[in-house]
Amino acid sequence: MGPTFYHHWPELVTEKSGSMVQSEWWDWKRLSIVLLTLLALALFVALIIFAVQANSKACKEGLLAEQECRNVTRLLELQLAQSRQHLLGAMDEAATCNRTVVNLSASLEMEKAQSLEQLTRIEELQREVEKLKEKLQGAFEEVERLRKEKEAWSKEGETSFSSSSKSLSPLMVPMCLFLGLTALLA
Repeated sequence: MGPTFYHHWPELVTEKSGSMVQSEWWDWKRLSIVLLTLLALALFVALIIFAVQANSKACKEGLLAEQECRNVTRLLELQLAQSRQHLLGAMDEAATCNRTVVNLSASLEMEKAQSLEQLTRIEELQREVEKLKEKLQGAFEEVERLRKEKEAWSKEGETSFSSSSKSLSPLMVPMCLFLGLTALLA
């Protein structure tokens, strides 16, 4: 036959001795004091290390460099904003100039067209003046021919027609003027 297992239920200790409870309490208390002391000591050492590093020359120089960098950054941002404003102003001026150039180009084209019209009108007037000069020249030649004829008549009939030629002479001048004006106006 095999071994038989006996199992015994643990007995509950309802009452511990007072010295045993008190010694466990002191053990926990000592342990927690030691742990708290070690924790405080570790925090104190970490604080000393941080203070030494924070007050080191490299850290102070780093803070100064960071402040200087921020100042330079602010200055550059200000200059950038001013440059943007100047650029917008220049773009507005360029747009205004472009509109002015377009307007002036249109005006110039109109002036060119008008000057071409005036040139053609001047050429037409010059042709008319040439025609009128030719007519005037023809009228002068006619007047000269009539004057020569009158002189020839006056020499031929000086004795017989002296009274009639004198009366004819005042009629000849208005007649010549009328012929000349007619030639000019035609």
